Amino acid sequence: MHLSTAASLSLPSDIIGYVCLALLIAIFFLVLRINCKISVASNKANNSNRSNSSTAASVGAEHNVEVPSGTPFEEFLNEDPTRQSLSKKEQFAAYRDWRSQKGLNWK
Repeated sequence: MHLSTAASLSLPSDIIGYVCLALLIAIFFLVLRINCKISVASNKANNSNRSNSSTAASVGAEHNVEVPSGTPFEEFLNEDPTRQSLSKKEQFAAYRDWRSQKGLNWK
């Protein structure tokens, strides 16, 4: 039951090789997991930046409504300058009331 020296040397080197291979695979999966977390974090940051810029643009656009000249809506806004400072939703609600008072709605 005596092992030869060649057989005894190959057994530990095989074990060391398998352990090294297992460590490399574990490191690969850790790097992959870290990459996924970094990409998720950067996507969240990009989405929040986009939503902040679109929110800022919608807030700015809410008070600076561009109206084509010569339209009934322009006439409505020019009758009372305080209407231009209203939010878009309030402007259109008041415009619908104004149209019904003027008889411009279809009935």
